[in-house]
Amino acid sequence: MRIEKTELFHIRMPLNFLFKTSQAAIQHRETIIIKITDELGNTGYGEAVAFNEPFYTNETLADSKNVLINEYIPGLIHKDVKHPFDIHNWFDLSYPMALAGLENALLDLYARRHKQSVMDVAFNEETNDEIFAGIVLGDQDASDLKKQIGHYLKEGYIRFKIKIKPEDGFAKLSAVRKSYPDILLLADANKSYKPEQIEEITEFDRLNLLCLEEPLDSTDFQAYQKLQKKMQTPVCLDESIETVDDLKTAIRLEALKAVNIKVGRAGGIYHARKMIGLCRENDIKYRIGSMLESGVSKMLHVHLASLKDTYIPGDLSSSKRYFEKDIINPEITVEKGMLKVPKGYGTGVEIEENVLRSFTIGYMRMGGENCEFDRGLEY
Repeated sequence: MRIEKTELFHIRMPLNFLFKTSQAAIQHRETIIIKITDELGNTGYGEAVAFNEPFYTNETLADSKNVLINEYIPGLIHKDVKHPFDIHNWFDLSYPMALAGLENALLDLYARRHKQSVMDVAFNEETNDEIFAGIVLGDQDASDLKKQIGHYLKEGYIRFKIKIKPEDGFAKLSAVRKSYPDILLLADANKSYKPEQIEEITEFDRLNLLCLEEPLDSTDFQAYQKLQKKMQTPVCLDESIETVDDLKTAIRLEALKAVNIKVGRAGGIYHARKMIGLCRENDIKYRIGSMLESGVSKMLHVHLASLKDTYIPGDLSSSKRYFEKDIINPEITVEKGMLKVPKGYGTGVEIEENVLRSFTIGYMRMGGENCEFDRGLEY
């Protein structure tokens, strides 16, 4: 397929609530939607899901924008692409979230062009038609957490992840566990504990957690090795695993028992697939996360979560929980705690361009007639 035109939409979507972690508080989500058009007029969409500030990884949304405009897209326009994963031979992983957004758009385009789903193209293995949804609750006081859990239990959700920090994380989770002794519960500390707090962290073994995600403020896998040896609770790594080689090292050191796989952080489905393969080869549990993103990117996580050997429900809930209006049709919906996996071509959903444009605060086009930038709204 020949790439004729690429469009970037810098969007700003208001969240339905203030989402808090130990590292940040977010009221609006800004991302970049990438639309690619081939020589036949087929289109595909992806999303660059970096945050405005480098609290999650070093790559910011401004970094993603700059490399897309100045390197990735100029290197793609009017180029023949035999397979969407070809771009991993052309561009390195210096900016994984920008690269993932571009790859995801190419994958969606390629799958639609060949009348396949993205999972047919990327995995070609049996998947589930529906999956359990999972709730992520931000850093809140215990009473609010218990109220929300009670509400979502009535909607059929069975798995809850709670964002915690050292100051009150154990106390909050203890209160939740006391009120709800049987729910599937895990915690995400977003690197907020110091390595010298390992003994304190091992207290979480008393709470019967599915896993403890990213507890340590450390880039040293040997610190995680020490923690996992002392803990019965599986240590789950997320932002510490930026590359396939990172995962290989963590596995070799026995620094984890589980990993949270996110397409943007991994650098695309191509690299996420490699990580899943490593997990399968080494008896490491994997589950699928999300990036507080629009349905364009989240739908890819839904598809990944439909793989039959994910070990717990992913961080996936309905579009309406986060946004008054999503930009995909149909939106992601949860009924009785279950989420249906779309079966159409590409990601199986369409983009509501009028809604997309209503959230757009910056637009840029490369390709089409004269292969020039059309600076409508500036970034």
